[in-house]
Amino acid sequence: MEINKIIKRRRLELGLTLKDVANALGIAESTVSRYESSDIQNMGIDKIEALSKVLKCSPAYLMGWEDLEEELKPTKEEIKIIHENSYENLVIAEMKKMNQRGKVKLLDTARDMTCNPLYNANYQLEVNAAHQRTDIDIPDGVDTSENDIMDDDDF
Repeated sequence: MEINKIIKRRRLELGLTLKDVANALGIAESTVSRYESSDIQNMGIDKIEALSKVLKCSPAYLMGWEDLEEELKPTKEEIKIIHENSYENLVIAEMKKMNQRGKVKLLDTARDMTCNPLYNANYQLEVNAAHQRTDIDIPDGVDTSENDIMDDDDF
């Protein structure tokens, strides 16, 4: 596996954000993003060593030369803390503070965001699913696209 994929996988395993890693390293969040996208391919050994400390692994693991050492894996307590601070749990904790009206507004906002490419990489699937008809049976082989209407100049 390539170093950029190892960095991202390890960061996500630990529940860290790009900002968390950037702050720990004293670099810009965009730099960490560039590490993960392989825009920066030649990191100095000092960066790899510092990154390995933040990601609780060895430099050799980041380079893909060895497996993760047992003693460097997060403890059960660390995993519990990471889990408790996951985005989902933080959203739920905030939601529990709300009245019914606030909960409905939060749900509406979340649904709006899932259909927005700024917040959802798979937004097109959400949009298509939202527009599919479920009240009729369409025979197999029937073209359900709107291409005929869109291509008709006289329509």
